[in-house]
Amino acid sequence: MKTWNKPSRSAFTLVELLVVIAIIGVLVGLLLPAVQAAREAARRMQCSNNLKQIGLATHNYENTHRRFPAGMTWVRFGGTTDASGTGFIALLDFLEQSNAASLINKNVPWYLQTSTAVTIVEPGYLCPSDSAESIHLYPFITPFSIPSGDRYATCSYAYSVGYHDGLGYTPQYTARPVTPASGIAAINYWPKLADIADGTSNTFIVGEAASGKQMCSGIGCTTPLSSSVGENQSYLGWLVGGTNPSSFYAGGFRYSGSMASTVEKLNKLYVTDSLHDESQAHNFKMSSEGGPHRCTNFRSFHSGGANFAFGDGSVQYLSDNIDMAIYQALSTIQGGEVVTLP
Repeated sequence: MKTWNKPSRSAFTLVELLVVIAIIGVLVGLLLPAVQAAREAARRMQCSNNLKQIGLATHNYENTHRRFPAGMTWVRFGGTTDASGTGFIALLDFLEQSNAASLINKNVPWYLQTSTAVTIVEPGYLCPSDSAESIHLYPFITPFSIPSGDRYATCSYAYSVGYHDGLGYTPQYTARPVTPASGIAAINYWPKLADIADGTSNTFIVGEAASGKQMCSGIGCTTPLSSSVGENQSYLGWLVGGTNPSSFYAGGFRYSGSMASTVEKLNKLYVTDSLHDESQAHNFKMSSEGGPHRCTNFRSFHSGGANFAFGDGSVQYLSDNIDMAIYQALSTIQGGEVVTLP
């Protein structure tokens, strides 16, 4: 009788299995950075597109009103706390698919808006690379029980004040004088196209001011704010203030703001907070001249630089190693500099 031998079943040895696992690990290690880089490239492209739409909106606003929007506007003369809000409110009517446009009342201060309106997330105001939540809480505002509430939709961008961060105003509540250091944005200042004497292609009007980065306090600061501070992250709302009033600052509130300067380098490690000293509201001196006010710096979560919308409607990616003289020249409207983009 013939017997059949059962065929032997082949199997991986332990060594072979470990080799396969090691190879897979190497492949994942090689592919993961490439995947992450591709995703970041897509996010950076979306961020650039956001700024393109913001730039077009500012031009549509200018075509309609024959002037650009102010960096911050008041609806009644009670100081910066009675602002209608940031310059981004003015653009809502000119942005496609803006859900908040019909709900914002531009005739009342920011704190009298409805909580429904101020918590509407505007996708065009959010860079997908930012780490911040799309709606953030301001704990300092909670005790005031104001109609707008204490939660506000986040923004990733800021108007340029140039390197003139002395955000004062005249006794008549009109804008401070324009100097060679001034950018397009200021309190109660609606610049005309002709005011951009340096040329629209040589002047950026809005740049990235990422929400979600850790802040520090004061120009040149290097020590991050601790978590015990009411707000130690650079959260920025598309509705609320361009700068932090000193009355809020004295109460422990820290805020980056919707107007940024080129006083400090792009992508500075810790984001400088903003401050508007209400007791010296008519002081126009820059911080470099001992002035009492300051603005935050431009920054992003992108590697090596940030996106900026220029006055001609273009968007440029500027390196955070850009020469400071060129960087500051690009941020001003009447500096008189001859600038070549790097």
